[in-house]
Formats: sequence, structure tokens, C-alpha cells
Amino acid sequence: MNRADRRATGTQPDPLFCQVAVGLIHRADSTKPQMHKSFRELLQRDAALHRWVMGVFDRESSANVAHGRCAIVQDFLAHPRKPQWLLLIDDDMTFGADLLDKLLAAADPKERPLVGGLCFGVRPVKGPDGREHFNECGGSPLELFPTIYVLDDERKMHHVVGYPLDSVIAAHSTGAACLLIHRSVLADERWKADGHPLPWFRESVMDGTPVSEDQFFCLKAGALGYPLHIHTGARTGHVKVFIADEDLFLAQRSALAEPVAS
Repeated sequence: MNRADRRATGTQPDPLFCQVAVGLIHRADSTKPQMHKSFRELLQRDAALHRWVMGVFDRESSANVAHGRCAIVQDFLAHPRKPQWLLLIDDDMTFGADLLDKLLAAADPKERPLVGGLCFGVRPVKGPDGREHFNECGGSPLELFPTIYVLDDERKMHHVVGYPLDSVIAAHSTGAACLLIHRSVLADERWKADGHPLPWFRESVMDGTPVSEDQFFCLKAGALGYPLHIHTGARTGHVKVFIADEDLFLAQRSALAEPVAS
């Protein structure tokens, strides 16, 4: 029975279930004010209503983000109060104050030990030739994509674009920018079986395909028997930099069916 089921039946959750530590990862040369506003409001809500958050681990990241993520996991496992959940959040994410409520409501130590928020990436649109094209200003048409990935029968990774709204869905991989992880997943000694200095997050090659550090974590967790779910109602924003130019403006006007000149 997950937490949503317990609330529906009137059963109070075990207080230990809701003990959460938050791991923040950020670049050494920048932090995003938008994220700090979101996180401050989440902590204020938690302090007023729940008092679930019992620690925050803040780690700077170099280009090797896997090192920072693994350091946070080590901090989490060494915490003397043994919190049950680790919420990983990157410093370029924004979210509502009730993000943690939604993730915990969907989570379960056995059935849903990994629950990700709904996150998006942005990338240049590829042309018919499969390549990205840029104008003289360095601009390009952009497209958003949800960071929800599934494997097909040939173990090729695909994006899930048509996801159901406000639902909890199974997936094989997602980013670690907003990810709730149960302690049992991270404490599993099988992560350390190969002796690698970065047991949980690392860039690697799986099934002959290069994978990012967060994809490695999700796929390895799945192989160890820990399923991943995405709560599409736990919405987040992703702070990004883009080139604002005439092509993007004209595309916007066209999408809105507005005349360019009067």
C-alpha cells in the first residue's frame, strides 16, 4: 500500500516513512535564483505542515557531475538519523512548494522505490537530414521533450512523449534532476560489486550504447530489481539559456497566427 492508498483508507503513514534528506547539486560557478525560490518555499511548507526534511546535502559539481551525485549518496547513507528517502534536485530546477508531498504520495519502499518528477529538456530541432541547423546568429528552432525514457524489445531507448497527465507511470530511465530514492536502493551492496569508485552514478556503456550518469543509475537500479516510476503531476521547470532572435520571433508569430507587420 503506497502513501496515496493509506490516505484514501484513513490509515496514518509511519513517521519513519516520511523522513527525507535533500541532495542539491550545483556548478561551482553558478546557482540559479529561480531554484532557490522554489526550494525555500518547499522548505517553508514542510516546516509548517510536515517536518519531513531532516537534512540537506549541498555539493558543488565540476564537469564530472557523477562525482557530486555519489558524494551526496555517501552523505545520505552516513547520516546518523538514517532518513528513509533521498530527494535529488539540481540547481537549475523550479517546482511548486508541494513537490515533496506529491512524490511521497506516489512512493512506496517496495513497489515504487524510485519516483521522478516530470522534467523537460530542450534541444535544437533536427532537419530532414537528421542534423541540427543554425542561422547566422547561432539560433535554431527549439523543441521541448520530457525526460521519460523506455527501452524497446531490442533494448533501444526511446522518449515517452504522449504521457498521461497527473499520473504515475513506469519508465526505464529519467534524469536525476528531480528524483526521490528510497534508502534500500542506495544501501544495496551490489552497487559496489565491481569495485568502481563511483558506484551509483557514472558515465558508462550499457548494451553497447553510451549512457549518461543518471541513465546508468536508473538502468542499473532496474537491473537490481528496483523499478522506476514518473509522477507526471509532480511538475518541474528547467532553467535554460536560449538565443532570442528574429527566426524564433517569427516562428512564435506564425504559431499564434498573428501578422508579422501591420
